Amino acid sequence: MINNNKIQKIRVAILAEEPMGWGSGKHYFKTILDGYSWEKESKTYIFSTKYIFDKDILKGKLNNSDFDVLLIPGGGVGDGQSIMKGFTFLPKVRNWKKNIQSFIKNGGGCVGICGGAALITGLKTRLNQKPHTFLEKQYDKSSLNVSCVNSFYKTLAFPLFYPFQKKHPEKIGATAYVFSFSPGKTVDKVGIHTGGVPIDFEICKDNPIFSDLSQNQHRIRWWGGSALILPKNPDRDVKVLAKYPAQDLSENKLYKIFAWTYTGGIHGLFFAFLKSLKLIKKEKESLKNVFLYSYYLAGNWKISDKIIDLDYSNKASITSEIYPNENAARIILCTSHPEYLVWWGGSIEENINIKFNCLGNGLHRWKDINKLSNNLKNELTHTWWMVRRFTAWTAKVPDTHLPPIHQNEITEKEKIIIKNNIFWDGSFINKIKNI
Repeated sequence: MINNNKIQKIRVAILAEEPMGWGSGKHYFKTILDGYSWEKESKTYIFSTKYIFDKDILKGKLNNSDFDVLLIPGGGVGDGQSIMKGFTFLPKVRNWKKNIQSFIKNGGGCVGICGGAALITGLKTRLNQKPHTFLEKQYDKSSLNVSCVNSFYKTLAFPLFYPFQKKHPEKIGATAYVFSFSPGKTVDKVGIHTGGVPIDFEICKDNPIFSDLSQNQHRIRWWGGSALILPKNPDRDVKVLAKYPAQDLSENKLYKIFAWTYTGGIHGLFFAFLKSLKLIKKEKESLKNVFLYSYYLAGNWKISDKIIDLDYSNKASITSEIYPNENAARIILCTSHPEYLVWWGGSIEENINIKFNCLGNGLHRWKDINKLSNNLKNELTHTWWMVRRFTAWTAKVPDTHLPPIHQNEITEKEKIIIKNNIFWDGSFINKIKNI
């Protein structure tokens, strides 16, 4: 670390590659971390962030001389990489992994958020069977092989392309919560982007990150992330920091969702392609979005009577571990999204009263959400302190010097996020950009 007696800079590389064109919340992490400082015992700590892309990693620019921590966001970064880096026969994939492994083995910290946690870990499925769908196999093979923890999905498949989805639509698993929400509405009829579920996670307080948290539960936004499975005989110091609730989402009447079946066939995909070209021309979007938008616009969909069952009850959702060599790198895995907005109240309903169902229009939506605070401070920055503590801990900041637990005041930087990513402006393009 760059430090003197009074100032210590924590240099964070944020993985920014979105290999499938699917967007992410990577910009949140710059807002949360970059330039943030705090003082402990007459010492000042400050975060400095920089985006790092695949080409940079392949050129060796992720090194311990320039960075203290690698942070891997979810969504189009972590989940996109979890798919593409499963093609392990490609030399660039192997070299990319090798360079990240070297960074961690040499003492560099690592924070994996949602899909970023999936990228770092191998995959376990129901009853410890071997992954069998294309998506499960890619997630398993993409593992960076630096963590002793495994991700867990009961089943996992693409909502549109799973070949057995007509008979078993529920087997797409947690991805049903990822691509399929219309904007929700508050009790006072304000439209906001509300994919996923704000979950009250059980907090384990025998660690410095959460030891001074006043409550035993804390609400964090979850958006299709895995659960985590620890080994019976770990080769390192590994701890559970938080757990999913005892009641699974599938058993909670407020949060459970039904599986939907795609009925459009090849014709649906073809017409979605044409609609995407028209949308891109109208909105002056990049042509590279045509396949992603076609995915969102393909329809129609039909609701089934089968519940999406995650089987996450009491399983780990946040873990810490220390790599077992003399450099003792620290790794945090977090399967939820502490960078995102949370809310209170409301429930999920199925979006059955529209003529044409597609992922872009949404298959589910939130209703009757509690009225939001005036400046969104209570909702938007509710868990930003976790991101800072995860990053500081992996940078080996002393346990008693971690950043404070507090919510941010809303500044101009946060107002940009609120404008573009929180409130729905009524347009279709704003809707699909926030899936």
